[in-house]
Amino acid sequence: MPHADAQRCIEHRILTQHRLIAERLAADPDKVLAHARANLRRWARKYENEDEPAWMRDWEVLLAGAVEGVVAVLVGGDQEAIRLRSCSPFAGVLSARQRWAVIRACEHEAC
Repeated sequence: MPHADAQRCIEHRILTQHRLIAERLAADPDKVLAHARANLRRWARKYENEDEPAWMRDWEVLLAGAVEGVVAVLVGGDQEAIRLRSCSPFAGVLSARQRWAVIRACEHEAC
């Protein structure tokens, strides 16, 4: 199943990036969480006249809670963590160089 293999590789890359984000979160939780919250606020403006998507509400709840809950989603292997990482508000926490390094590393790994 080529599609399943491709999806698994994408999820592996996203997980690897979010592990790096979790490290940043541990080092500077206030800054990283503020960045994610700002992204959510900006994205929420697109939904002013309609209901926010479930993933957005889920992230708002997570970001309002304990850091440990956020970390659990960033590095977790369960389907809920995978779903939430697919629409992560942590865009911009890693530099372009860091993201490309992950992409290159994942291209050379067997997913």
